Amino acid sequence: MITAVAILGPTASGKSRLGMSLALRLGGEILSIDSRQAYRRLDIGTAKPAAGERRAVPHHLIDIFNLDEQSNAEVFARMALAAIRDVASRGKLPILVGGSGLYFRAIAEGLFSIDLDPAARLSYAESLRGIGNDVLHARLVEADPESARRIHRNDRFRLVRALEVFTLTGKPLSDHVRGQRSDPKRREIRFVKIALELPRAGLHRNIDDRTRGMFERGWAEEVEGLLAEGIDAKCPGMKTLGYPQVIAYVRGQASLIETVARVIELTRQYAKRQVTWFRKEPEIHWMGAGEDDLPESAQRLVRLPEGGQIR
Repeated sequence: MITAVAILGPTASGKSRLGMSLALRLGGEILSIDSRQAYRRLDIGTAKPAAGERRAVPHHLIDIFNLDEQSNAEVFARMALAAIRDVASRGKLPILVGGSGLYFRAIAEGLFSIDLDPAARLSYAESLRGIGNDVLHARLVEADPESARRIHRNDRFRLVRALEVFTLTGKPLSDHVRGQRSDPKRREIRFVKIALELPRAGLHRNIDDRTRGMFERGWAEEVEGLLAEGIDAKCPGMKTLGYPQVIAYVRGQASLIETVARVIELTRQYAKRQVTWFRKEPEIHWMGAGEDDLPESAQRLVRLPEGGQIR
């Protein structure tokens, strides 16, 4: 069994700092699960670890996609699982650090996929036209109580998907998901999940300070240089959080004050979605990001096998 630590939570909550501390204390290596840091050339606006940090502790899964590549959670998960096993095989502790909930789910559980006949799916969707969400949720309670507990009655897309899978396969969605999660590559890993939280005011202050610091360190110049090289502003990588706004600023379409304010607003919204996502994550240990003994408390959660071996 491989022990791996996952440090999760909203942006600007101190995840990277805690990851570095644990890596130095426990002999670990860091695996980034930040979908933005996966892109090459996007350094300042994604808050990538400084060169000194990357020299002190090996970092993985940073700079793995070109700007014109579409990031892919499934591909990323395969790379992450291989990296986890590689780090553990060398007697080091894999420490996953980041706020991309979908990427972590793809790593820890896999993403649900199933092949269904497109015509049958379309026909079934048509059969539900005009039926209210309350009725659909009631049907799901009967067909698949486990999925019904996870899916809100107002989430029509997921309600229809769960009912569709049950109707077209004769097997509840929860059973399909459970089968995919039994992948032996994932069963061999025990994740110690830690999430950091801050009062809203403190988190917003961190976001504000970090965003302004990015501009002071040359975020606009970074973007200007990429555009001058001929990088297409429509590339998938250039659409990552904050970069479209900085592109508009560089092109004279917005003032610096407007741009900073908009990036802060978008980042706050993103942080709120991250908190909502991780609140639903099972078996997660929430810890106060401002606690004086945070590294010690986090370290106590990482119960390594006798002898201190990672594997």
